[in-house]
Amino acid sequence: MIGLDSCFLIDLYWQDSPRNKSARSLYQQLANDNSTKLAIYHNCFNEFLHVITDSKRFENPFSIKEAIDVIDFWCDIDGVTVLYPDDTVFKRTLAWMNMFNLGRNRINDTQMASCYLSNNITSIITANPKDFEVFQCFELKDYK
Repeated sequence: MIGLDSCFLIDLYWQDSPRNKSARSLYQQLANDNSTKLAIYHNCFNEFLHVITDSKRFENPFSIKEAIDVIDFWCDIDGVTVLYPDDTVFKRTLAWMNMFNLGRNRINDTQMASCYLSNNITSIITANPKDFEVFQCFELKDYK
């Protein structure tokens, strides 16, 4: 199973993103490969909703309804699993924050990585591989 970072979803739907074409190409490859299973950490949807509807970032942001429709689409795709943290994920997140001396801006990515590790996910598709390199337990697939 491959984990997705929220930046991939944003780049996939934000047509003016410099990574949009690469994200769309990778999405087509994944969609055409029936053996590929994807996982999305639940908070990626919250971040997607927050970013893609932000009029300060985008000239033509999505409406809340449009963003929720995208989230519903992903939740209904066969082969996509939405993941949620449990006690182990929470405790590992705090341990990693201490172990790697991570600041408050790293909490969401750290918890996502912890949740992915707990669910045997060894690859993450991200435009920000540096966010996950510190954990040294994932193959990081950049789509730039």
